[in-house]
Amino acid sequence: MARRVTALRTTSTALLLVSTLALAACGGDDAATDASTDGPLTEFFADVYGDWDEETAQAEQMEIEEAMARCMVEQGFEYQPVDQSAMSYTTSTDEQDPEKYAAEYGYGFSVYQEPSEEEQAAMDAWVDPNQEYVEAMSESEQTAYYEALYGEQAFMEYDEDAEMPEYDPATAGCQGAAELEVRGDQNALYESAEMVSFNEATTQLYEDIAADPRLKEADTAWSACMADAGFAGYTTPQEAMDDMMERSNGLWEGTDPEGPSEETIQEAQDLERDTAVADLACKEEVGYEKVQLDVQRELEGAFVEEHRAEMEVVRDLLTEAQK
Repeated sequence: MARRVTALRTTSTALLLVSTLALAACGGDDAATDASTDGPLTEFFADVYGDWDEETAQAEQMEIEEAMARCMVEQGFEYQPVDQSAMSYTTSTDEQDPEKYAAEYGYGFSVYQEPSEEEQAAMDAWVDPNQEYVEAMSESEQTAYYEALYGEQAFMEYDEDAEMPEYDPATAGCQGAAELEVRGDQNALYESAEMVSFNEATTQLYEDIAADPRLKEADTAWSACMADAGFAGYTTPQEAMDDMMERSNGLWEGTDPEGPSEETIQEAQDLERDTAVADLACKEEVGYEKVQLDVQRELEGAFVEEHRAEMEVVRDLLTEAQK
């Protein structure tokens, strides 16, 4: 599966359904990503998001940037559209040997693929085209500029212990207005009764998949294999992955401004690699991926038959939202 690492913050409404289906299609860190691994639910919605790729995403983002520029002119400011693709690089596990990837990168949390020399050079050379313009402003002018650009969120303070407020493009200045112009009101779409009902149904579906006796049996066999390999305590592969993710995040959550020591980082990386290698080996030993895919296909197939009319309504809503 390909993923894009971006150094700039971009704001967008999450496509909950698409994300759910994409995760289902991946089926795990080492699962094949060709059409043969897609479940019936993923296949049903393929015409909605199947053509979505990195080039499409970048083109849409540039549309938003251009709309932001027009909006800022109306607010009395200059704004040059920002090509954010220069500040990111793409990593992919699609064509890599799973065992080699696990041994080198683990799950990709505490240790990850570095950009190529060309990608790093492009990121190092990148300059915000609006930087000089903003730096020439007074402090009060800069405040007005960012309020026009980002709205309420520009200077909003967040409680780290509280839940993040939901992003509302209607109060997000020219950025939000541009997103509404290009993407439409996706908040309204995903808060609609049809989408809420469908998301609840798909959530239950994947809970049912995880609770299926066949997968539970595979989980038990996998867990025993992991214990024999020295990694006791995990009951499912997801638990192992989640634990490594939490450990990786925890490295940077301390109060030390210098961050963790090199020794601490190395220990975390070694543990992640070793865990990922054992995880993959145990999945192969117990035939985990085949069981998971068989269960997924069977339950998704039944779900599609039961919810076909509802799914067609949702598919039409998603298709209309992308126009």
